[in-house]
Amino acid sequence: MNKPMSVTKSMSVPYPTHLKPVEFSDDVRRAHMADILSKNPNKNPKGADIRGSDIRGADIWIFGYGSLMWDPRFEPAETRIATLENHRRSFCFWTTRGRGSPERPGLGLGIEPGGGPIKGLAYRLARDHTLDDVLEALWLREMSSGVYHAPWLTLETEDGPVSAITYVANREHGNYAGDLPLDDRAQVMSGARGPRGWSYEYLCSLAETFKKLEIDDPELFALHDRIHDIVRVAD
Repeated sequence: MNKPMSVTKSMSVPYPTHLKPVEFSDDVRRAHMADILSKNPNKNPKGADIRGSDIRGADIWIFGYGSLMWDPRFEPAETRIATLENHRRSFCFWTTRGRGSPERPGLGLGIEPGGGPIKGLAYRLARDHTLDDVLEALWLREMSSGVYHAPWLTLETEDGPVSAITYVANREHGNYAGDLPLDDRAQVMSGARGPRGWSYEYLCSLAETFKKLEIDDPELFALHDRIHDIVRVAD
């Protein structure tokens, strides 16, 4: 996919034209991170419950279900194929930066309760001198604008269940788009572009990662195929 097409077909939902980028202050973002880490349900290596005390003494797992799968930007201590039940992937929020603009928003990936399951990668963070930097970078990347919640959810892996920080769509956020019809999503993502490239290019990277890891996500592959049809018409 190299040549995107403008969104010209009428959509079944209103196309947003007045979205503004939202930025959390450093203080708000770091307070949110501290609150989430204080609720770590994992145990420290000796099995003691450390909730509310040494929040960095227990394992910290992160669930990668989108770009974290192919571009985590940190070296994990351990990586496992993981499954999250009762959730589904969805391009469910408008993005006005990165792969969209205020004039023509793109769609960003989140996960929503219901449906599923979702397969992805569970990363255990190293408890060493890099930990604070990794956490800071993760919150800058995923939590800078509040489009996600970050609960600890249980993932199933071949080596047993783990509790992981999971970035779940915030349905109360002003940029939340919900479950748009497939053709609407394809039209939007075919015509939205930002500093990081075209909106649909994210989905292309996701589809390539699915194939490498042998992950099946019929809905997103259908979206990928529909966008491919749109872009092919524009060639």
